[in-house]
Amino acid sequence: MKKWFVAFMAAMASLFAGCSVEETAIVCGREWNPALDVVADTMSEFEMRDPLIVQFRYGKSFDFSMLKTTFYEGTIAHKGEKIWDHEVAVSDKQWVYTLQGKSRHHMGVMTARELCRKKEPGPVVIEVSGDGKVLLSKQILLTKNR
Repeated sequence: MKKWFVAFMAAMASLFAGCSVEETAIVCGREWNPALDVVADTMSEFEMRDPLIVQFRYGKSFDFSMLKTTFYEGTIAHKGEKIWDHEVAVSDKQWVYTLQGKSRHHMGVMTARELCRKKEPGPVVIEVSGDGKVLLSKQILLTKNR
């Protein structure tokens, strides 16, 4: 009986070790795979002309009804003026939300300049909140086109 219990506990431990819950994250990138619902080519520095897609991954079902994404000038340590925000209703069946837009100037995804609504390069803070509570912030850097 004791050997069976030890074997059972070892099997359960390996099962739970294999199951991992993705951590909460704000992921920014240039490409999006809609089949997998994943932002690819993730980074924190973008040229102004680079495509930009922002994805909020919660790691579990959303336990709030409203998701708000806000863009600020500056850094996380010295958050400046609010540039713009976007609020959307979400459900408990979601665990990820992707923010992207269609460019007005060319075919394809909005550029970093368009999505961040910035005319000049510099740091930008992206803050995500659920039902008024700040969940996560991420700082990105917009640079001049090379």
